[in-house]
Amino acid sequence: MRADQEVYDLGVVESGKPSPVFTGVRGAPKITHIRRERPEPPGVRPGLAGSLSMFLPGLGQMVTGEIAWGAFYLTWMAWCAACLWAVLNSLDRIGPTLRVLDLPPEILAIAVGTLALLTVTLHLSAVDHAQAQAAVWDSRFAAHPLVAGLASLVLPGWGQLLAGHRRRATLFLGSVWILVSAWLIVTPRGMQVLARLGLAVPQAMRDGWGPVVMLSAPVVLWVIAVYDAAAGAAAERRA
Repeated sequence: MRADQEVYDLGVVESGKPSPVFTGVRGAPKITHIRRERPEPPGVRPGLAGSLSMFLPGLGQMVTGEIAWGAFYLTWMAWCAACLWAVLNSLDRIGPTLRVLDLPPEILAIAVGTLALLTVTLHLSAVDHAQAQAAVWDSRFAAHPLVAGLASLVLPGWGQLLAGHRRRATLFLGSVWILVSAWLIVTPRGMQVLARLGLAVPQAMRDGWGPVVMLSAPVVLWVIAVYDAAAGAAAERRA
């Protein structure tokens, strides 16, 4: 190469480490470091997918491209809920039918309990599965602590989903289902259903510690859920 021949810069080849850039001038090369931006994780955000399936089971799976799973959760939960509603509104006719068929009345109570348990299980599973099928969790997905706390104030477990804590979200949502079921049971309509099923609420639960637990449990659950959601979101954002 002649002494007066110029050397041209052909660019920088990016690699996993910062690459030096050599300037096309005579003399010592100038070395600089290239700052590479962190790429945005692709796909639907887990908090969005889980939230959609929380309010409409199966919708979160559909937005992530899992149409078959979305249809499964949507149809089966709708079927279980419809069957449970039909059984509860047909107790007057189902009871005599069981006696004609010489079947024990306990079958009716078992059927109602099984349908209710399947409905709750499908809902919790749909929320957890939708969040798992979304993009890989990234700390930048975590909602602001204030947003997460307000979400759990609306519905315990929602803020945990937005913070990326699936197991805690399932725990709080399951607790909400238990509280709602307990409140429905102690209503006059619930007492009538229990009587038709041959069941009864113990006297201690009706007149003793039961009312205290029924009033204090929701308050405790909501306070813990709001604090846990805000603290979890703050920890994720710090990460």
